[in-house]
Amino acid sequence: MGRVKVFDETKALDKAMRLFWRQGYSNTSLKQLLREMDMLNGSFYHSFKDKKTVFLRSLDHYNQEFTYKRQQALLSHDDFSLGIRALFAEIFKTIKSKEEPDGCLIVNSMVAEVLCDEQIKIFLHKDLQAFVQFMTERIQHSIDLNFTQITLVAKQLAFILVTYIQGLFRLSNANVAVKQLQTQTECFLQSVSL
Repeated sequence: MGRVKVFDETKALDKAMRLFWRQGYSNTSLKQLLREMDMLNGSFYHSFKDKKTVFLRSLDHYNQEFTYKRQQALLSHDDFSLGIRALFAEIFKTIKSKEEPDGCLIVNSMVAEVLCDEQIKIFLHKDLQAFVQFMTERIQHSIDLNFTQITLVAKQLAFILVTYIQGLFRLSNANVAVKQLQTQTECFLQSVSL
């Protein structure tokens, strides 16, 4: 009887996440996933069932590895103006990194061929809503402590910031100079009184 290949699920998921991040969901084949994750068919189907399941788990893994760090950076300051700059510093670390794929896995996944799958669309929509809510709460917290004075409602500013972040990641995919993106981001933050 053949020996069952033992694997580290977290490492396999990390490799899958980076493959999806580099190539996108539609351009990643099951054969590529098996090779990248160093898994046999049986182990893969036993652990993940199918490509969509491993993709959804990869999105969760991305949030635990990258989104969490960005949120912690924002939480590190009661003054939202300082927190948002700390969050952008984390984003720019990822953009500058030669070890990480371009852009953001979540943003890169918001394309028509992926969003036609209802389960993935719901996941991405909930993820976006959660990020807007998180930003809204941080802005309101800063307003309540008299650190932030803005003319917009906190939720409006949060949505604008999340939209800007998505655009920033799209531009980073186009290899726009990081220094230019950093300068543009500072100008943008000043324009919204942050």
